[in-house]
Amino acid sequence: MNIDLDFLKNSSNPYRHAIMISAAALLATLALVFLCILPSRNKLSAVQLKTAEQKKILEAMRADIHGTGAQKEKTESARKEHSDFVASGVIEPLLGSFAMRGKNLLDPFAQKTGFVIDTVKDLPPLPIRLPQPPPEQLYARRPIEFTGHGSYTQIVAFVSAVEASLPLVTLHSIKILGQPQTPETHKSIITFEWPAKGEMRQPDIKAKGKNPAEPQNEK
Repeated sequence: MNIDLDFLKNSSNPYRHAIMISAAALLATLALVFLCILPSRNKLSAVQLKTAEQKKILEAMRADIHGTGAQKEKTESARKEHSDFVASGVIEPLLGSFAMRGKNLLDPFAQKTGFVIDTVKDLPPLPIRLPQPPPEQLYARRPIEFTGHGSYTQIVAFVSAVEASLPLVTLHSIKILGQPQTPETHKSIITFEWPAKGEMRQPDIKAKGKNPAEPQNEK
């Protein structure tokens, strides 16, 4: 089928003007779509994606804020648990003697394992390095020397029982001496260290700091 387009050459033909106007309108529409609508749509998609990301961040921040109270309770609980744990292992003098307190604490382990404690000696406190800034409550290591006797198995069992039951107690030194008159029973000199409370620092003293290697005074 042949289409006669000769009428488009006639400038006075009304169809020619209508078609030209329609073509111009179509070109303008296409230009508007490609130059304005499509870029705006792409920008809108990017903005929507960015908005969704920001919304997720906002929801996460709200969840964190909502959980602040619960986290604070957990922190306080952990702090109290730590404080109770430290307090349970801090040694205090019995009748003015750390040695008496140490013997009182370790007698049950000696009786259980068969190790016999003969004498107990309180040794000078050992200083510890202070963190910076130093805490208000200071501590020192309090060594106590236990001299006793028992078989090698009983000595090892005694030390193991003390370390397992008193996690803040540290074995400072141990010496096992053979006895010719009793070859199955040995003399043993065992020194354990306990954390012991020292002085309480005042806030103004705490702010000035102190030499980390300086010994902590004991009360």
